[in-house]
Amino acid sequence: MANDLVDDLRDIVERERARFEVPGCAVLVVADGRIVLCEGFGLRDLARNLPVTPRTLFPIASSTKTFTAALCAVLVNEGALAWDRPVREYLPDFRMRDPVATEQLTVFDMLCHRSGLPRHDMLWYAARDELTRAQIVARLRDLEPNRGFRQTWQYNNLLYAVVGELAGHVAGTSYEDAVRRYLLDPLDMPRTNFSVDATRADDDAATPYVSASPGEPVKDVPHARLDLIAPAGALNSSVGELAPWLLTLLGLPVDGRPPLLPESVLSMMRAPAAPLPEGSPLAVGRPVGYGLGLIVEDYRGHRLAHHGGNIDGFSSQVGAIPEVGCGVVVLANRDGTALREALPCLIYDRLLDLAPRSHGERFLALETALRQGRDQSERHKTSTAGNLAPVRPPHDYVGRYRHPAYGEVTVLAEGDGLAGRYRSLTGRLDHRHLEVFTFLVDLGGVETPLPVQFFHDLDGDVTAVAVSLETAVAPIRFERVPETAHLTDTVLNALCGTYRLGPLTATVARRADGPLVAMIAQGDFQELKPVRDLIFRFDQARVEFTGEGELRTPMGEFIRSA
Repeated sequence: MANDLVDDLRDIVERERARFEVPGCAVLVVADGRIVLCEGFGLRDLARNLPVTPRTLFPIASSTKTFTAALCAVLVNEGALAWDRPVREYLPDFRMRDPVATEQLTVFDMLCHRSGLPRHDMLWYAARDELTRAQIVARLRDLEPNRGFRQTWQYNNLLYAVVGELAGHVAGTSYEDAVRRYLLDPLDMPRTNFSVDATRADDDAATPYVSASPGEPVKDVPHARLDLIAPAGALNSSVGELAPWLLTLLGLPVDGRPPLLPESVLSMMRAPAAPLPEGSPLAVGRPVGYGLGLIVEDYRGHRLAHHGGNIDGFSSQVGAIPEVGCGVVVLANRDGTALREALPCLIYDRLLDLAPRSHGERFLALETALRQGRDQSERHKTSTAGNLAPVRPPHDYVGRYRHPAYGEVTVLAEGDGLAGRYRSLTGRLDHRHLEVFTFLVDLGGVETPLPVQFFHDLDGDVTAVAVSLETAVAPIRFERVPETAHLTDTVLNALCGTYRLGPLTATVARRADGPLVAMIAQGDFQELKPVRDLIFRFDQARVEFTGEGELRTPMGEFIRSA
């Protein structure tokens, strides 16, 4: 009977891996409290024809969140952390834009995603090598929420990064070292790590693959660096090393030792804390709620606690049904594949002796529809609106634009058109209509269009650009940074002097610390704030110096005195 079960499971995995066109996957199955399958299938590296083994390292992406929640639960159990104490009591500089969230947000709130803040994932995705977790904490105060505090469940990676920063702080070490001390080392998981470089250097690691559209062959892509938000998704592991972790989530002993996480901790993690929205097409059962780093669902009459992950080139799923001592781990080297949903369902049906259902066909149809819908949406975004012509030459948009949390967007001249750069993302800006463009960037190996709109003031000067980086809020507005590189001491000194318009006088001078100041007609001296070229702002008015010795102001043109 045991051999029949293993043979059935192998057949299921190979059939579905072929159906979903996944290069390779590794699968771990626990049934009746014991490991019945821990194997690799397919290839971890297509070019070198290398097989997936139980040792093959895969990024598990957001399945890392369960480790982060477990770390916090252990710290609470030790008395180092409290679920109901505000984050500000541990991190005094912590601020959200919502003052209520600032004062009341707890670790518990962040672990079950009820802060009121949407994902804002482009902040970390494009800045993976440029920011620290402490800087992420500092920038939360400038990110726009879209819901009230504790009003609803909204998935958020950034706040898991904050949880990790806080957990490391109270443990007196880094987040990564705390996870190793409290979880990985006790479970004997030495190769499990948070490092892309360590994983790539390993002799048995999977290559990431993506497929841009249904039916297209897969292509390899670079590993995503997730150091910045490691607590949300940076762990790399294998089914061999995840075996003791899955047994731990089931509340079972490992190698004869008592369970690492006591039942009180596991019960807290599995308890639904925030209701989940109904109708998710990729739900494996009926959503019940989100616990602490675990999605809780009713799967055909059984309580299932699980968490999946997706990142460039990889997908994962780690799930457990504690009441019957069974669980499934799926690691795949293709991103966005619904194989991670289909396989567990098929395996649970076999383990629980449930009437079989066509999960493979259902989830493949959903995956295909989602990919086709994305392609159609992207084609629509790149279409024009009545071929409305540009309103100004491309050069007028060239410059730097800044947002207090997201940082800088740079618009560059490229041939006769424009290109954009946002941190690690670069791409051309294709004109759509009027002052709207499409910023074409590579997101995990797939060219993705981001709508962009420029804005100008009453004088026609370009003042800002809005980029659609977070769909749950209005496009993120970046204000134009004044151009000052050309304003050398020689140039500024040459602009100083007296300018006349009939009996009216304008005086331009330099302040002791360098900037230009002016007194026009009457009143006090006001700073001239650079806009671009020799255009400045004077007390909200626009003034411009010309090469003919003129100072153009809203009052008229002042001529420089000899």
